[in-house]
Amino acid sequence: MARSDLLRRLFASYARGDDAAFRAAASDLIADERRKRHDLLAAELERALETNLRPGAAVPLTLRPLPVSRDERPLLRLAKPARRFADMVLESRTARALSEIVQEHLHRGVLASHGLRPRQRLLFVGPPGTGKSASAHAIAADLSLPVAMASLPAMMSSFLGETSRNVEAVIRFAEQTPCVLVFDEFDTLAQERGERGDHGEVRRVVATVLQLLEEMHGESIAVATSNHAALLDTAIWRRFDDVVSFSLLDVDGISRLLELRLRAVRHELSVPYWAKLLVGVTPAEVELVCWDAMRRMVLKDSDTLTDDLMGEAVERMRERRSVISNHRDAR
Repeated sequence: MARSDLLRRLFASYARGDDAAFRAAASDLIADERRKRHDLLAAELERALETNLRPGAAVPLTLRPLPVSRDERPLLRLAKPARRFADMVLESRTARALSEIVQEHLHRGVLASHGLRPRQRLLFVGPPGTGKSASAHAIAADLSLPVAMASLPAMMSSFLGETSRNVEAVIRFAEQTPCVLVFDEFDTLAQERGERGDHGEVRRVVATVLQLLEEMHGESIAVATSNHAALLDTAIWRRFDDVVSFSLLDVDGISRLLELRLRAVRHELSVPYWAKLLVGVTPAEVELVCWDAMRRMVLKDSDTLTDDLMGEAVERMRERRSVISNHRDAR
């Protein structure tokens, strides 16, 4: 189809607010750019298509006011999902567990007819950068739900009892508004109550979190993520319907992630070689290396990603790791 016809379809569907037609026309336009070897532009358009609101309208994700703290700070942020499982590589056991959870919610009516409910309270544990928050977004995408990111700085208050009230307000909102409610770095809220320096307010917060999680109802999914599972209160674990572990990828997983992230550009890399070199690196860092290498390729006005450019990106990632490690050791 001629480019002019594609553009006509795109603008006509935008004017009508026809999401399906708009996405179909946009997908055809992206495919046309790929055929012309405009791979980076095609990849950029593809990302934009997955993150924008429906065409022709700025539809609010909810008409219900978001909960706010005592000083009027929003306690959560509502957004469209930013990731999809098709754009991720996870360890096989993790991917299987998440797929089962999604299927349960897609067939919640069948479960209800047998007096059962899908798993609703989930704890994701594992090292930083292994896909915990991204997976929460991907679950939301598969279930056509918004993501509600709880704001820990806004919830934590110096006023007596205020933090517990903020946590309750967030969970009550999720009970009334179907969403995937995400508590990133959950150990900040639900730390072990016997920790040295603990005081009454911390105990009250943890008790509130435990009670509200156990009583939570509605269609929302609560996802808590933790990089430091050992810090979680021992009583918190049984309040979750499931605990999903995230880990670093093996060589095969890193190879698949490299192929996925570099599919937008022409390259002559030995992917198995680079996958072996990146063993022990988090998936998030592998992605950073890929984006860095592609930026270097573009700035050098090259149409092919070479081993030299990839090597420079890997070296930059190692320098970044060293800086972070040094600052942590200095604390």
